[in-house]
Amino acid sequence: MKTGIVGLPGAGKTTIFNALTSSEAEISAYSGGRKEPNLAIVLVPDHRLDRLSSIYNPRKTTPAQIQYVDIGGSVSAGEGANSSMNEILTLLRPVDALVHVVRNFDRAGEASDPQSDLKALESELIFTDLVIAEKRVERLEKEIKKGGRGDPKELKLLQEALDILNLEQALRTVPYIAASPLLRGYAFLSAKPCIVVLNSDEDKEPGQTEMDLPPNVVLVELKGKLEMELAQLAPDEAELFRRDLGLKEPATFRLIKESYSLLGLISFFTVGEDEVKAWTIRKGTPARKAAATIHSDIEKGFIRAEVVSCEDLFALGDYASAQKAGKTRLEGKDYQVQDGDVINFRFNV
Repeated sequence: MKTGIVGLPGAGKTTIFNALTSSEAEISAYSGGRKEPNLAIVLVPDHRLDRLSSIYNPRKTTPAQIQYVDIGGSVSAGEGANSSMNEILTLLRPVDALVHVVRNFDRAGEASDPQSDLKALESELIFTDLVIAEKRVERLEKEIKKGGRGDPKELKLLQEALDILNLEQALRTVPYIAASPLLRGYAFLSAKPCIVVLNSDEDKEPGQTEMDLPPNVVLVELKGKLEMELAQLAPDEAELFRRDLGLKEPATFRLIKESYSLLGLISFFTVGEDEVKAWTIRKGTPARKAAATIHSDIEKGFIRAEVVSCEDLFALGDYASAQKAGKTRLEGKDYQVQDGDVINFRFNV
């Protein structure tokens, strides 16, 4: 999973990036002529993977991963957009979700107004999509009129998308537009699932800032600067500070949980002496497609999936005991993999 961090200048995007990834990235990745984004991969914490590893004692334990991209700068396709705009869009279009960072701390005498900042950023995303959709509609209309290869169905969906954008609504508010395979290639930014991170200072009590969120958007409040400082400490030392400060878990944990929920993601596991590994798929994925996340050959040669829930495995101690208790089963290619399934795929190529 890949997540893009966006926000208005000064919102603390790189601070949040450092808090999530335990990095020490420089602020404003696109300032001073630098064109490189801040990139980091975070291992997804999962106590189930740890318990499976303790049962199988593998040579290697591999958690699921999330990549965070902090681009710096601002997203806008309006007048005055500079040459780095295309580079910024190129970085954001492949991401699975966006994290909107909004400032909830005073800066240089300027009071925070997170609601206005959120509205401004949402407007930038909508306007960027609007410009792209208008250009494509114009091109498609000409192609179809000339008897070219333009797709009337694609044109109709784009026109519907334009109607939504012209009402200053994000495309994510209309799921059939946001998820349409015909429009997937455009990777519209306002269609992407979104988490708003309220970046608060240490003095603000959690839950005291009221926010009116757009539809289909979730909110996570973080004390960005504090979390960034904690992320630079050794794990044991950071845990002690968190207890003293009344923080239940690191920022990473909270945001990853919301990301998985928002995107409808679950984890299944493969186990063995060589490796215990977590795999991320969308909820409702059939067994054969889940096998493809491991290797295309397993999908092609799929025979059956040997399945046991990790809860049953933990309760009974090992696979043999779970099998004896009748908790293991063989499933076909259309079985919808469940969160926490431990699977051994039978295949032949």
